[in-house]
Amino acid sequence: MYRIIVTQNGVVKKTLYKSNDIEKSFIRFRGIKKENKSVLFTKEHINTNAIIPVQFKMHIVKNSEDGDKFRVVRDVYGKTKVEEPILGKWTVLDDHPYRVEEKFWMYGRDSKKNRITIHEIVKPLMLHAYKKTMVKQVIVVHNKLIFYNEDEFGMVLCKCKKDAQRLHHALAKACKKNKIHSIMFMGTACEVVLSRMYDLIKEKTGWPMSKIYRKTTINEPKIAQNDACLISSAMVGVTLYDSSKPTCLFSSFKSMNCSYVIPSKCGTKAW
Repeated sequence: MYRIIVTQNGVVKKTLYKSNDIEKSFIRFRGIKKENKSVLFTKEHINTNAIIPVQFKMHIVKNSEDGDKFRVVRDVYGKTKVEEPILGKWTVLDDHPYRVEEKFWMYGRDSKKNRITIHEIVKPLMLHAYKKTMVKQVIVVHNKLIFYNEDEFGMVLCKCKKDAQRLHHALAKACKKNKIHSIMFMGTACEVVLSRMYDLIKEKTGWPMSKIYRKTTINEPKIAQNDACLISSAMVGVTLYDSSKPTCLFSSFKSMNCSYVIPSKCGTKAW
């Protein structure tokens, strides 16, 4: 009769609890809300052939019946409306934002089977952190968070730059709270620093430059159609030397016209 479900951008993803007792259902609902506060780094984006914002919600629902009173809620524009049953069969009794712990790919681990949370990122970051002679630098390079010194190198790949910046700030806050001063948080790499960081990543990983330039974790990015040259949307945002005529990233196509994909609220624009 009663369920606690989780939705992702309005789509039902899973059921957390089922019962025929409304009182027990609300007790469990409040318990999950309390447990959910332990999530340290919330997932804010998902990769579905494009990096999109995501919102998770927890709902307590009942099987819809004749005579049910539906809640009046506000839509994304602030307008009030009568809430419809979820999937046409569940009346919503209450809801609450639901936090999902983000998982990352750390270089050197399996990108699919061995993803880690922020808890596990702290361990290699804090290695030798209390030795004043072992200063580490932490910097954001596109969607990558890099921490390194002369002897160590670590890299965490996030879905997008915003996630990498959030991770950078969360770790900086943790270090400040624990009074760790041997880790220097450098923020987001500027244009002057980027080329040096590209060389460092290339030296440590052996990756091709096309992979290093990527700004998202999209594996098969959407492509701008052009007869001459194609640049994937995974490279959106590469610095252009001439905004009126983008520079091709691939040397073999230097003499050809390029398509450059720039995101907008309504989709993409191609030059």
